Amino acid sequence: MNGHPQPEELDLLALGALDLDERQALEAHVRSCVECQRRLEEARGRLALLSLTAPTETPSPRVRQQLLDRIRTRPATAPARIGFRAWLQQASLTFAIASLVLFASTVWLGYANRELFRLNENLRQQIAALHESAERQRQETARARAVMEVLSAPDAVRVTLVAAQARPLPQGRAFYHARKGLVFTASNLQPLPSGKTYQLWLIPAEGKPISAGVFDPDAQGAGAILLPPLPEGVAAKAFAVTVEPAGGVPQPTGPIVLIGTAG
Repeated sequence: MNGHPQPEELDLLALGALDLDERQALEAHVRSCVECQRRLEEARGRLALLSLTAPTETPSPRVRQQLLDRIRTRPATAPARIGFRAWLQQASLTFAIASLVLFASTVWLGYANRELFRLNENLRQQIAALHESAERQRQETARARAVMEVLSAPDAVRVTLVAAQARPLPQGRAFYHARKGLVFTASNLQPLPSGKTYQLWLIPAEGKPISAGVFDPDAQGAGAILLPPLPEGVAAKAFAVTVEPAGGVPQPTGPIVLIGTAG
């Protein structure tokens, strides 16, 4: 079969009015086509509704009496005959009942399909949430592993930063590896006024200072910068912390709070 069947073909299939070859070919197509399955169910629903609207007629007393007289006078061995009109009424009633059952089944199947779709949608959402949680966990694990590699690398540069003025209360520590990255922690830093922030600088062996990010200490004066984006392979001569406008600046402009040399 090429393409989808016509609506009248699906109606004939729903009525059971196709010959064997046509019915088998159409049923084979419907089994593999979700759209035609839906259209076949709609055709069955239409036939069920049509059967419910079919008018019924009550035979007149004269016809009823004639039918009873024929039954009484007919030999017991002979099959009883009924008129075409009565047969048609009986067939219509039987078809109406069968169509009603089919219609009820179709409604129930539609409800069941909706419930199944809702359950599948909930399941898909739960699976997506699990994947998202697993991805966050993977990223956090990878970040923790990268931090540990910097901290445990035997060739990482370890720098202790002290106060640039006479009273060395604030302190910072930098763990730097030219390929693996930088881990910086600070303590005992003073809170800054609004619009100001601390900015960490990597001072290379050659060239201008490179910003390693900004940070604001907590209530205890502690702050940290973990694995900031830095050019790979830069040899560090020193690290410094300055006070800069909020958001940071391309090059240091404020006072130096902490400084330490590498080596």
